[in-house]
Amino acid sequence: MGKWQIGEIEFSTKEDYKAGCRDLKRIQTLAAGVDLDESREADELYQMLRKQPFLFESELGVAFRGYLNDKADGIKHPRSSFPEECLYAGKGAPKKKKLAGKKKASADRKSANGGKNVMRSERMKLRERDIMGSEKEAEAFEDEDLSDVLPVPKKKKGRRGRRVLKPLCITAGVLLVLFALYRIFSYDILSYISERKMEELASCILTPIEPEVSEAHRIADLIASGLYTEEEAVAIAKEEQKTHPQESVDENGILHRYSVLYGRNDEMAGWIQLVGTVINYPVMLTPQDEEYYLKKGFDKKYDINGIPFMDIRCSVKEPTTNFLIYGHNMKNGSMFSALLEYEQEAFYKEHPVIRFDTVYERGEYEIVGAFRTQVPYETDEEAYRYYSFIDTASEQEYDAYIRYVKEQSFYETGITAEYGTQLLTLSTCDRSVEAGRFVVVARKK
Repeated sequence: MGKWQIGEIEFSTKEDYKAGCRDLKRIQTLAAGVDLDESREADELYQMLRKQPFLFESELGVAFRGYLNDKADGIKHPRSSFPEECLYAGKGAPKKKKLAGKKKASADRKSANGGKNVMRSERMKLRERDIMGSEKEAEAFEDEDLSDVLPVPKKKKGRRGRRVLKPLCITAGVLLVLFALYRIFSYDILSYISERKMEELASCILTPIEPEVSEAHRIADLIASGLYTEEEAVAIAKEEQKTHPQESVDENGILHRYSVLYGRNDEMAGWIQLVGTVINYPVMLTPQDEEYYLKKGFDKKYDINGIPFMDIRCSVKEPTTNFLIYGHNMKNGSMFSALLEYEQEAFYKEHPVIRFDTVYERGEYEIVGAFRTQVPYETDEEAYRYYSFIDTASEQEYDAYIRYVKEQSFYETGITAEYGTQLLTLSTCDRSVEAGRFVVVARKK
């Protein structure tokens, strides 16, 4: 095992490793008394954690959520990287205590009539410990009413009991208010930090170096060929510079403008921009883990907004037929939230072109169509899965995809695509329908 490693999950710094250790303690506390092999119990815990997006500090917590999700779906051997052997490390798997006689009967009645309340009470105690800042058991649960589960202090005779009780109640009340304020404002604070990071990244895009062949030289070459007049040569040279601007590249073929960013993180596949909106982000590609940047920023640290990423089947070095890019639909309006505006034809007319540059080549894409769909069930074999179209050598398959996009689109853009033309597909979540997706498809100009 590496120096900073838990299971197969490695941590780059000691601080990250410590955060992982704290998450492991939380996870072990959560798993105590829960049979995760029972899909119902695993699902209850998973749904509860969904309400707590800030509970975990490290990628170990993210892996545990994926592990729980698989367990809830009845998957026997979860695909998550979460180290299952760490669940009960040093404790052993939880065992049910045997009770005899009246104690057993009493326990059975309590289990039958008040099991849920007992479990809920225990969870509330964990939450109370977290609010009080416990170093030993840090656990939090949100959106639950505490009035019926907080311990009711026993009344004591005399003034001494009242003197002790009053400051405790005041302290608990203040802490609850502070916790509530944290929950309200933390999302906005983390979103603000994420946006500032993106602005810093955009500022690292370099000014293109002047092309090796200047416009003046190109005009002279065209005139010298004897095929064009001076006026025609000027027009051709200007159009070439507009549609195919030549830029210097480094020894790896990376465009000069993105060389600094690529040097900071070579998992960068390109940069996407929709002028007039907040969409102005790098796009990542991680074949070893497609969703690595789901909740990570360009610096590979936790980021509430994540960062747009490309389907692992895509390639930008040897471009696949379709570049499929996923991005969050954030409540704060960042990431790919602006794509949902394409439901309105007026928005499309104001934004008919999306710019997507790979790190090797610049590109502008015209909108073919925009539509809303749902992720079909696995058993629905006849449903068309837009996310399955990545690369093809079949003209029929290409045309079938374009036909599907045009049929599903909210309106006719007048733009279509012929076999061999590079495609760009942008996908984000749509909360208006169950398992909804909002999709925008464009072709390269």
